[in-house]
Amino acid sequence: MTTIVHVVNQFFAGFGGEEKAGMSVGVIEEAAGAARGLQSQLGAETKVACTIYYGDNYFHDHSEEAIKAILEAVRSQGAQALVAGPAFNSGRYGMSCIEICHAIATILEIPCVTAMHEENPAIGTYRDLADPRVFCLPTTETAAGMTEALKALAKFVSRLARGETIGPALQEGYFSRGIRRLEKTDRSGADRAIDMLLKKINHEPFTTEVPMEAWDDIAPAPPLDNLKARNIAVITTSGVVPWGNPDRFKTYRNTHWRKYNIAELKELEPGKWEAVHGGYNVAYMNKNPHYGVPLDALRSLESEGVIGAGKLYPAYYVIPGNQGSPAVMRRVGQEIAADLKKDNVEGVLFVAT
Repeated sequence: MTTIVHVVNQFFAGFGGEEKAGMSVGVIEEAAGAARGLQSQLGAETKVACTIYYGDNYFHDHSEEAIKAILEAVRSQGAQALVAGPAFNSGRYGMSCIEICHAIATILEIPCVTAMHEENPAIGTYRDLADPRVFCLPTTETAAGMTEALKALAKFVSRLARGETIGPALQEGYFSRGIRRLEKTDRSGADRAIDMLLKKINHEPFTTEVPMEAWDDIAPAPPLDNLKARNIAVITTSGVVPWGNPDRFKTYRNTHWRKYNIAELKELEPGKWEAVHGGYNVAYMNKNPHYGVPLDALRSLESEGVIGAGKLYPAYYVIPGNQGSPAVMRRVGQEIAADLKKDNVEGVLFVAT
């Protein structure tokens, strides 16, 4: 008999919703919550050795401690594979599932599978990591599709636990990670390319060997008129934050944003602000934070009357943009836009690096 471990958040472990989101990592030495449904789909060949749970807020506030505790719990079970989720369209839950799977696969070299909706922001991180031991299956948007999700997870994880070879994403049904492997074929690349071209010209179905990510085509907003009367805010991906990095931004692949008060400031004083970013030499930004947040220039424009008095938003928004996942950055942009709209901001100065 093969054994697996199922990792879920506090809600799907059966403890409760947001009021229990601060729960630390715990272990139930049997299938519990959603894991009971998974066990019923697995049958007698594979057993859920234990259910590991954590609070959504706890994981993201204490990710290092949470992952360490989960690693220790999984290691003690000697399981052949791990299931996390399913997370459906919950971005917070989805991100934790991907991070847990990646840590387990990297450190313990155990294959992992999770599942979520195609629009979950964590899909971008999953593809960026491109971990060959981590797989993500598609689900419905909500937990209404739980039974089907658990059925698919059970079938997939059973194969992982048995050590079966998993084929390409298009063939097996998981989300593609963009991993390319060398394979022998009896036809040259030129022959295959011409065959695909002819099918495309003749409007016949074909499958590309190198799929490309489709980027959104966004029409720019019209320029603002009467700038003096407009509410203006600053957004930056430069990573400039208060000294000490109080919100624990990473130098790459960040998934959260913050805004910091500048209402009473005329400038950003070196030594009180720093840049957290892994894509450039931050020494210059630390000497002059205005490269990332040009507050000095904006105050000058205020004094000159170009920007109306009180029209500069009293805080700036920031996320270090290095290696940012397109899906995550899309979600961050939507969240910041909603916050700006709530405060009637009409225009944004976007400062990149």
